[in-house]
Amino acid sequence: MADTVFNLDQPIGALIDIAVREFGEVGFETVNIGDKSLEVLQVKQMPKYLDKLVDKSRAGKKIVLPLWAKVWPSCLVLGYTLTRFPFAPGCSILEVGAGCAVNGMVMAKLGHHVTVSDVEPYALLFSRINVLRNGLDGLVDIRRVDFTTDSLGRRFDYIIGCEVLYEEAVYEPLADFLDAQLAEAPTAEVLMAMDKKRQGRKFFDKAAGLFAMMKSEANYKDNETGEENVVNLFRMKRKAL
Repeated sequence: MADTVFNLDQPIGALIDIAVREFGEVGFETVNIGDKSLEVLQVKQMPKYLDKLVDKSRAGKKIVLPLWAKVWPSCLVLGYTLTRFPFAPGCSILEVGAGCAVNGMVMAKLGHHVTVSDVEPYALLFSRINVLRNGLDGLVDIRRVDFTTDSLGRRFDYIIGCEVLYEEAVYEPLADFLDAQLAEAPTAEVLMAMDKKRQGRKFFDKAAGLFAMMKSEANYKDNETGEENVVNLFRMKRKAL
């Protein structure tokens, strides 16, 4: 974990103290995905923390919204899909834009070794805390990765991710990153999920030249608004030469 900002090799209590100093009150919430149950660290007073960020912005400081801290509906949909996907035993898995590492932990619960990656230091902090809380230490590696510039120097049998098309600047670099990190075997796949409202046209235009793609839809009801929404699921394999 030498490439992370925080020393993530500390005991869980020390890591939680770092989270509290930045975000105030935090606590674990149970997230159920299929027959898998996870304890996921959440910021208890998010509006108060956002007010803190607004104060920083008024002082001229750059702020980054903690979008990674939310367990998005697409994350739950992808997680459920992963619990029913026929992964080969002993396969290597990379989660990109991991946030709180929910899907990476789902894969670890299924017995796979997973590398979870994100560019945000606090996302990696929360990921490490969650891994320790759920007894998955040893099955999950934490890596700080900016997929617009970095390379992990290895390839993976599967790459998973949800809501990674959050800004246009990442669209084309993400396609290149997936191409560089996905194993060259014909069975290797990218599995992604995102809200149907996200378009990401430049990503898909570039990815279409590299991968054969299948798309499906999953409907869900928003627990807060009661609205029916749709998550798009994508499976991407290398095109046959």
